[in-house]
Order: sequence, then structure tokens, then C-alpha cells
Amino acid sequence: MKVMKKSISLALILLGYTVAIPAVQAEGYEYYSSQGALVYGSNFGGQKKIIAKFTGINSRDLYPVENISGEQERYIIEDEVTTIKEEYHWITNGHVILWRGKIVSNPPGTPTVDVASFKALGRFAVDKYSLYFDGQRTESNSGASKVDLATLKAIEDNSSTLVDRHNLYLLGRRQASSDDFSVLQSKLWGDIERFRPRNEGATSRDLLIRHRQDVFLNGQRIADVDADTFHIIRWIPNSLLVYRDKHGEHRYAYGNPAGKMATTDDANSFEIGEKTVRWRRQLARDDAWPTQLSWDVIWGAWQDIPNVDPEQFHLITDRIAQYQDRLYIVKLSPVGEDQLNVITLDTPDLVVDHVFNGGKKHIYIIKDRTWVQDVHVIATHGPLTMAESFAWDDRYVYTWRGQRPARTESPCPEQTVEQDDGIVIKTEASECHRTP
Repeated sequence: MKVMKKSISLALILLGYTVAIPAVQAEGYEYYSSQGALVYGSNFGGQKKIIAKFTGINSRDLYPVENISGEQERYIIEDEVTTIKEEYHWITNGHVILWRGKIVSNPPGTPTVDVASFKALGRFAVDKYSLYFDGQRTESNSGASKVDLATLKAIEDNSSTLVDRHNLYLLGRRQASSDDFSVLQSKLWGDIERFRPRNEGATSRDLLIRHRQDVFLNGQRIADVDADTFHIIRWIPNSLLVYRDKHGEHRYAYGNPAGKMATTDDANSFEIGEKTVRWRRQLARDDAWPTQLSWDVIWGAWQDIPNVDPEQFHLITDRIAQYQDRLYIVKLSPVGEDQLNVITLDTPDLVVDHVFNGGKKHIYIIKDRTWVQDVHVIATHGPLTMAESFAWDDRYVYTWRGQRPARTESPCPEQTVEQDDGIVIKTEASECHRTP
């Protein structure tokens, strides 16, 4: 009997070296004291940018506004703008509310901001008199349609689109009944690798919904869309939505900068564009690697991959991708030059997103190590049955811990079980029990 013990913790140490992740271009904005005044600004790349100055407000008195979700931040987090995330925070000193370097104030003839009851959820906020979005009052919070804070939540973590037990809220305004909408799709910003998902909250998410005969993107109505025939052709988050309806094909540019793609990550061998997918070779690397934490890569020219729909092309790692029933692997050849290899899966609808991926007659194992990324294909001995932490066919039991898949021969692989101390595999015929 062989026991495959569970891994208590998994250290991401590849090839024995620390992996340096290329930094995302970012700009942060924060509140700080300078020469007796409160300043809101950034210090990006050594270049200071002052957005606003305030007198009579001490930075030590500032704290985050109460979060409606109950997940309260104890410390002030700087506002962040990157190619994969845009996030701002409501801040207070107990007397005023600050949003992106401005004191929130309401128009004449409307109730003043009630700091004591002020609560926020992303870009949305509410007090006992008013609703707010992006630092501006949007409408009244009174009467039978008052916001129900106990049930209010963001749809797909996108605070442009909120719902409580009564209403749907778009850009801080009541739109309709909370039952009168449907989510069409959501998409994270940036190049998302299935095998290396980012931490929750590390990436902004765009959201498409349908409300009656209208389609909304991040709470904003897309004009003149026929909702019944609406179909996405290409969607580049925070940039461009190309869609088709009965009126034809349309381009809807949005985000910042509208209609333009973010630069491909320096480590990626693939570029997923609006109409094409391209790949490139790594020609050379800094000889200092892996003794240093940074390195320089010399890339070859981009080359088109033919007959590929960019909307259906998905990164698995920065050197492995999937398009329908095909895997594309940029692999280092024996002579030290990258080559593009293609593997056709035996299961057309198989989504490859784990170390161990079981098809009908083959297993696809992802090897993800620095500069060495590959897919190993193993033929199974009969049908493959998948469990949560292991799989088996007529001859072997397959297990995986982190990035260490293993294969163990067993006379009765179907009798493998998972217990508290690990996976129990019977390796001797005498251990197998037979049912009449």
C-alpha cells in the first residue's frame, strides 16, 4: 500500500531559484503631509505629481470610510492606476469625505453629506440622504426605494453595477427591479494566464449586462443595440468591444486609452490582438540569469498564427496557450532556439488549466518552470476517471501535488481512496477486496 501524503503548504520555488515577476506599470496616488498641508498626489518614477492640497486636515486623522460589504480596511490604501487595475478609495477624517483628492460636497438645494452615516462599496457610496458615484451625488436615498444595505452587493465585483433586494443600480442610480436584468459576460483586465491566476482583487473586471432591450457595459448603456441579436466578436477589457447585432458589426471604444490595447507583458511569447494572434522567439537572455533577480530578454519579430480567433485564444502560461482543441507551446529546441509546437487534444471541449488534465485517451501534464514550459502527453490504459485529487485508469493511479504529478501502478486502481492523511493506493493484489 502506498500513501501519497497531502502537501501542507506549497512554496513557489521553481528550479531552485526565486522567480522574479516583471512589474506592472503602475501609478499610485496617496494622501500625505507636506509643509503643514495635506497633499494628494503621486511620486511615480521619481516624478512628483500634486493633484490637490488641503489646509486644516491632518493626514494622521484620515481613515477609510466604512465598507458596506463588511470587509473593513484598517489602513488607508493608496489609489491605484495600472494596465490591469484601477481602484480608488473613499477617505474621511470624521468631518469630511475625500474622493480622489476632492472634498465631496452636494449641489445647492440638496442635503449636505452626512459623514456619520456614510458607507461605500467600490465607486458607489450612500448616506442616509443621498446616493453617490465617483465622488458625485447621483440621487436621493429616501422613501420606499431606499437602499437596502443588508442585501446590497456588486455584480461580478464591478461596483458600477449593484443590486439589492429591491433595485438594480447603474453608475449609482436606480435603474429597475433587481429581478429585471441578466449578466451577459464579465472579463478581467490584462493577459490572464489560467495556470497563474492573479490574487483576488488584483485585477479590475469589466461587466456586460442586459436590462430589458438594452445592453450596458460597466453600467453605461450602449446606444442602438439590438439585445436579442447581440453577439460579442472581440472584447479587449478597458479598451474595445466589437460586437454584431441585426444592424451589422460595431466597434465600441471605451476605457483609458479608449480603443487601444495595453502593451503585451515583457515575459509573454504570445500577443492577443484585436484581429490577430502573434508569437515571438526569445533569441537570447542575460548571462547573469539565474544568479540575479532580473534579466534582459532579446526577442525576435512577431509572427502571425493563422486561422485563430483572438477571442477564443487563451493563455495558460506565458509560453503555452489553448485555442479550441489545440495547444500552442513555444518550446526551446535542442539548439537553443524557440519553436512553436501545436498539440491537438483528443477531447475538443477539454479546458486545460491545471497541472494534470485528463482527456478521453490521453493525459496532458503542464510543466511550468522558468524558461522551461512544456506539455507532456501520456496515453492512458483504458478510460480515465477523475477525482478531486487523483485519477485512475485500468492500470495506474495518477496523483499530483503542486507541480509534481506521479503515476503508481495498482492491481485495483478503482479502489484508491482519499483519507485525512493522504491518498491510499493499493499496490499489492492481496490488498484488493472484491465485491461479489
